[in-house]
Amino acid sequence: MIYSKQKYILLAFSLSLIILFLTDCAGKKEKIFTDYRKYYDKGVAAFERKKWDKAVENFNMALLNSPGGELADDAQFYLGECYFNKKEYLLAISEYQQLTERYTYSPLVEDAYYKIAVSYFKLSPKYQLDQESTMKSLQSLQDFLDVFPESKHREDVEAKIQEVRNKLARKLYESGCLYRKLEEWNSAIIYLDNLLETYYDTKWALDAKLEKAYCLIKLRKFDKYNKLISEINNDDNSLKLKERLEYLKILNKRERGKIAKELKKKQK
Repeated sequence: MIYSKQKYILLAFSLSLIILFLTDCAGKKEKIFTDYRKYYDKGVAAFERKKWDKAVENFNMALLNSPGGELADDAQFYLGECYFNKKEYLLAISEYQQLTERYTYSPLVEDAYYKIAVSYFKLSPKYQLDQESTMKSLQSLQDFLDVFPESKHREDVEAKIQEVRNKLARKLYESGCLYRKLEEWNSAIIYLDNLLETYYDTKWALDAKLEKAYCLIKLRKFDKYNKLISEINNDDNSLKLKERLEYLKILNKRERGKIAKELKKKQK
């Protein structure tokens, strides 16, 4: 009898604990769901204090509990901004892309596309390294202007496009110079022509023409050299250019002199 009574008390106690646990869980669930605004506000406060990880934690909680709420697109954009400020650009791109895909109605879509392009721009390495990320950056920046031609970010995007084109042009220019130093004249011209065809509007175009002119002299293609020089004369009137043109003129005369000597030797 005593044993049965103890068993009954133990069972009642266990049931009380289970009920208490379920009630507590239900209360917590309700609290999390209704407090998504509190998580958002905490995220903003942490963001303003540059506590990026804490901000990410709170914005994720806000989205978890109200993925379709009125602040969901803002929270999603903030997530991208947190990773952007941490210089974790691939993660930033992922968060911005989620905004453009999930919240197409949002007024933040344009800014998200802009920050995607800027993130790729930030990932672009120095010209000496592989330029795959730089090509992605250029494509993303150009796509942005195609979609948002009247954007408030247009001026900045155009400046970044020019900077990227200059970097890609320099990559080709330095490759051309390397082959010129190795006296691989035709290989050098291939890289220089690629630059002049693709990045004709960059600051490296004039230098590429001068390097190509040097190679043409060495290849003794004087007609092509003369035509190229006539184009260069219309590009710039700086003292530095005049000095380089004078050097090419001397080199051209010297190479023609070599040809004359070679002909005399053959005649003997």
